[in-house]
Parts: sequence; C-alpha cells; structure tokens
Amino acid sequence: MKIKAKIKGPIFIGRSWAEYLKFFDLNEEFLKDRKVLDCAAGASSFTANMNSKGYDVTAVDILYERKVEFLREKCVKHLNILIQALYKIEGHFVWSFFKGLEDLRYNRMIACREFSQDYKKNQGKTYIKANLGNLPFKDNSFDLVLCSHLLFIYDHRLSYRFHINSIREMLRVSSDEIRIYPLVKEKGEKSLFLDQVINEIREDVEVEIVGVDYEFRRGGNEMMKISLK
Repeated sequence: MKIKAKIKGPIFIGRSWAEYLKFFDLNEEFLKDRKVLDCAAGASSFTANMNSKGYDVTAVDILYERKVEFLREKCVKHLNILIQALYKIEGHFVWSFFKGLEDLRYNRMIACREFSQDYKKNQGKTYIKANLGNLPFKDNSFDLVLCSHLLFIYDHRLSYRFHINSIREMLRVSSDEIRIYPLVKEKGEKSLFLDQVINEIREDVEVEIVGVDYEFRRGGNEMMKISLK
C-alpha cells in the first residue's frame, strides 16, 4: 500500500464516534457512568461527541501539544493521501459501513471537523499530549481504556516491546478492561505480535478475541478485550 512511503508515522485521520461504537462493541448505555480513555486517539470525533452527550471521555495522543490548525491540516492531508491510495485497491476492503470511497471521505471529513472544533476548546483538558508507554495518569484512573488503529497494524514500525509496554501501561491506568481494534494489518494479515502478546499477558489478565459488527480491512472484524482478574 503506497501510502506508507508518503506518510511518516501512524496515519492521523478522523474516525467517527459511530465507528468507535462498532470497533469496540460498545453502546451508550454501557458507557454510562464509565470513565473512558481513548489512547492514540488522533482526529477521532469519539471524545467530542460522547462528551457533548454528558459522558466522561479523555483522549491522549503524542501530537496533542500542536495547535488545532496544524492537526486539522494534517488530518485533511492524510485523508486525501489515503483516498488516493485506496482508489487503486478498493477490492481489498469491505464496503459495508461505508458505501464507497466518496462516502468514506465525506464521513471522515465530518469527524475531522468535529474533532478540530472540540480540540480547539478543550486542548489540555480532555485532549492531553501523552506517549502510550508513559500515560500521565494515576493507577486505575479509568474504567475502560480504548486503543484504535495503532497496535497490531504497524509491525514494521512498532516493536514487540512497544506493544507489550503500551498494553501494560494501559492496564495500569485501567480499573476494569482495555479494548484494542483492529488485530489485522493490510490485506487481512494477522499481526505477527498477536499470539506473542496474548501468551505473555494471559497469566496476569483475561484475554478474549471478540467479534465485532464492523469490517473495513478484510478480516478486521475482531477486537482484543483484556480484563483485569
């Protein structure tokens, strides 16, 4: 996928709150009264939309020290590169949530705009700069910790040790569980680290691979659910 040569580091685009509910098999009733942390949140509109409805969501990302104009421009640029790349390989993806590439562009632009508007008002409050391996929160600060489109999709950039350290850090700040989506790289290939991670952490926590009602990358219809024993 040629996008790799054009974007340095993880892609920064707007994924919608509606996608998040499907990524992580969530509903609004379940989230009620739960304190949620979204890790490596990028330009997702999940925090903006949920907090506008009275929920308690905090987002962290290593880029959240940057001004909103920089992040908005980055989001639009990365989305345009992604769309250009996907035109050549549309058949590699499942078009069920989105009707096609232009529908994907339209909805991701809405998410980017909603993120930007909320980030401008709440930078440093509900949007906090943080490295996933060193989260600036006390132990057990959140009921639920989410991680979307970072772990298990960048095996070529993020080491096995990065995966383990990140998961242990998310577990440290969680009082209940973490959920990670997706578990496949491009072309529907499972991450090389998936089984290794499960084997290393399963003595300390309960690990489940759970099917979800969302698939864009082929085979990307599962999440990892890690619960504290």
